[in-house]
Parts: sequence; C-alpha cells; structure tokens
Amino acid sequence: MNFSQSDIDSHPKARRTSVLAVTSELPWPLNTGGHIRSFHLLRSLAAQFDLRLVTGVDSLDDPGIARLEEEGIRVCPVESGRRHPMSEMLRVLGAAAKFEPYVMFHRHNRRVLRQEVQRQLKLQTPDLVYLDHLDPFAFRNLFPDSRIVCDLHNVYSKLATRVGTERRWPVSTYLDREARLLAKMEQRVAREASALMAVSSEEQAEFQRLGAPNAHLVPNGVDCAAFSNFPVGRTSTPPVILYLGALSWQPNAKAAEFLARDVMPKILDEHSDARLTIVGRNPGAEVKLLARLPGVELHANVPDVGVYLRDSTVMAVPLDSGGGTRLKILEAFAAGLPVVSTPIGCEGIACAHGEHLWIGERDRFAESLLDSISSPQLATELAERARLLAKSTYDWPVIGERACAAVQSAVCSATPHTSPSSSPGTERLDVRTV
Repeated sequence: MNFSQSDIDSHPKARRTSVLAVTSELPWPLNTGGHIRSFHLLRSLAAQFDLRLVTGVDSLDDPGIARLEEEGIRVCPVESGRRHPMSEMLRVLGAAAKFEPYVMFHRHNRRVLRQEVQRQLKLQTPDLVYLDHLDPFAFRNLFPDSRIVCDLHNVYSKLATRVGTERRWPVSTYLDREARLLAKMEQRVAREASALMAVSSEEQAEFQRLGAPNAHLVPNGVDCAAFSNFPVGRTSTPPVILYLGALSWQPNAKAAEFLARDVMPKILDEHSDARLTIVGRNPGAEVKLLARLPGVELHANVPDVGVYLRDSTVMAVPLDSGGGTRLKILEAFAAGLPVVSTPIGCEGIACAHGEHLWIGERDRFAESLLDSISSPQLATELAERARLLAKSTYDWPVIGERACAAVQSAVCSATPHTSPSSSPGTERLDVRTV
C-alpha cells in the first residue's frame, strides 16, 4: 500500500524516531535465513521506532505484506517484476562501468525500488535510513547526508571468495573479481555508516578493521517459543540424520551431496536401517538424484520444518563454505535436537565442542555422527545445554533489543557519517537501472 503525508502525520508512532528501512525483497515467507533475520529484527525495530519499509514484491497482493503489517511494520511495497536477460545485462554493465559489484549488490538495484525510496524521502525526511543487507547501499546517493544503519548479514566479499574457490573458470575468475569489488564496498559502508550490525564477533572485528567506528554484534536468533514443547535429545530408532538448508544455494547443495555420497555409506555400515533426511527449498537436478541412493530421502519445499526437527535423531551441518551464522543450528538448539557440525558450519555461534554439540572436520564427519548416535545420554546433555544457550543468548526478543540499541546509538551520534558525494563540488555517478 502507499502512504500519503497525512497518513504519516496522523500515525500514532509519528512522534518517535523516524526510520526508513530498505530491503530488496519482502522478508516473507520465513523460508530462508535472510528472511527470518530481517523479519524478526524489523518487527523489533517497528515496536520502538516509527518505521517504514520499502521493499520489492512479486505482486501487490502478496499475503506477506499483510503479515508484516500485523506485526506493526508499515510496508511500502513496489512490484519489481520478473528479471529479464537484457535488464540484468544492463545492471552487470552498469556495475562494471563503476567498478562496483553486481553479485549481492547491483543485482538488486531496481529502478522501481529507487523511485519508491525517493518518494518516501520526499513524504517524510527520516531521522535515519536502515539498510537490510549490503545491496540497498546502491541507493546511497539518494540520501548522502543521512545517518545510515546497515545490517550486514555476511562479510559478502569472503562469501564470494569461498564460493569462487569451488567453481571452475571462468566463473571462479569472475567471482574473484566480484569479491575484490565487494571488499571495497564493505570498506566504504564501514566508514560511512553511523552504525553497523554484524552477526558474529569475528565479522564485527572485520568491519572494525575496515574502519567502522560503531559496529554492533547482533547475532542471528531463533524463536525459542516455537520449539518449547519439543523433547530434549532424541532416541529415535532407526537413527534419522537431518540435513536442512536452501538447496538452491551451492554450498548447501554440496553439503547435501557430501552427506549422501560420502558419509551415509559409512553410517549404513554400522546402522543398516539409518536414514538421511534432506529438507530444503528448490533442489536442483543433482540434489534430486541423491534420493535414489541407499538410505536417502528428499523433502523439497515443505511448509513446516518443525516435524523434521522433532522426529530426527541428529542434525548434520557439514558445510565447508558460506558465511554468517547458521539459523538451522540455532533452530536445532532451541528444538533440543543434537547437532554435529564442521567448524565452518557453526561459525559465529558461541558454542563449544563437547559442551553444546559435536564439531568434526569433514574427513571425520561420519565418525562424529556415529559418536552422537551411539551416545544418546551425552547427546541429550549437549542438547540441554544448547537449548539453554539458545534461550539466554539467541532468542529473537533478546536479539531485537540489541538491534534497537544499535539503531539508537546511530540516532544519538553527534554527526552522521556522510557520503563523499555530499562534499562540495563532487557528485556520485548514478547507476541507471531498468
């Protein structure tokens, strides 16, 4: 829906700090880690600040708009439409001409979003602009003198580098170049933002190294109440190993293939009736083929993952690339489900091997899973401590308070960190999009 100036002036929240939030896509349904984080943080911010959200949608009839409105988030949606090869090529060329990244940045620089941001800025000048992910920073020239708060879900340059090392030429070369451009953009954001949010202490330190004077640790979280009735520990027979993730994302697809092809044969040698349950969205052809392997099941695009968290014996997270923190692990913690993870898989979570979960390297991942299956009492003890950790540190209301504090710190800063384009005699070249 669209808001007029009278709507804004008459709104009961109008006297509070005004925040204009921008995200490239509606954070609904809650079927990805990014959507989950964005939804819960925006809900917390909307409870404390006068928040408007500019976001792209496939259709103005999207039921997610009403769902966000129910949570107090005033949505300013724009119908972004389908992507077309010609428009994407223009975005690629426009990014290249400016020596700026297309991947995870100008790919989301849509003209309709830019126009709606401009319209909302004219309707009411916000106290600050809140950017969800790195890509809305492409609109920075629209508000060069405004305070900005950026929620950076990842160190995107490192994510691109990790994925690039797994791909063949010429994709690997392209992603290597994109990673360098993303690193330059992250440095610019770090220096210009009045506040940054990072999902882990390691990423917080990285942004501080890049020059961020006000980087806050706002980790990913979990809705602990949704799993409060789940049992702690699992004694299911036969053992069920759960892998959960967006299967269209290459690191997740590779992890699923590793489990099905490399790990499950070793598990079946010890437990002939064991099952690997792969659950996730939009699996590609290679992932679909995994369901033909012994002991492997695939459940795609399920409406609710709760039943799998409840009925599995252990969650496996054998990731060797990616970034951020894994909401799937936090969901398992809250659900009382034991977890076996690689070190990369549990990056950013304040958990410890032998205290909250098993952490095993890829070359011994099957052995770590077998240890968890054969030690139900220990698995239950670890899951109990992990659930307490989730409730005390990672419950979304707790995380939401951190996000609000980060925004408030930007409001109270003496002066905003302004874009170089606001200096006299300079003008930042705009990227033309379609």
